[in-house]
Amino acid sequence: MRRAFGGRPDQIAHVRAFVRQVLGSAPVLDEAVLLASELSANAVTHTASGADGTFDVCIGLRSRSLRVEVRDLGSPGVPVARQQDGLAEDGRGLGLVSLVADNWGHSGDEEGRSVYFEFHW
Repeated sequence: MRRAFGGRPDQIAHVRAFVRQVLGSAPVLDEAVLLASELSANAVTHTASGADGTFDVCIGLRSRSLRVEVRDLGSPGVPVARQQDGLAEDGRGLGLVSLVADNWGHSGDEEGRSVYFEFHW
């Protein structure tokens, strides 16, 4: 399943609803909703998608695994999970993805990027 969203902060709630609808009763539903929200917020905040653009959320659900991918319009920076600072007010999103997901990664460049996470059960 794939759906496009406007590159605005108000769209993050729609991403969460979309993920919940597609996953139904998957055993990692809450974790997937949380991480999809994080990746979508990053797309809106840190990429060209947030400048009147769009981003896509793609969900691949199989009998024992899940892959969620957020495709944005790119940025010069590369997504990196930062070392966690207990006093920082931001910068925790990819660290959370790294901690919770079984696997995560990215591909692309300033023209367009894809960031994904996977769960296996």
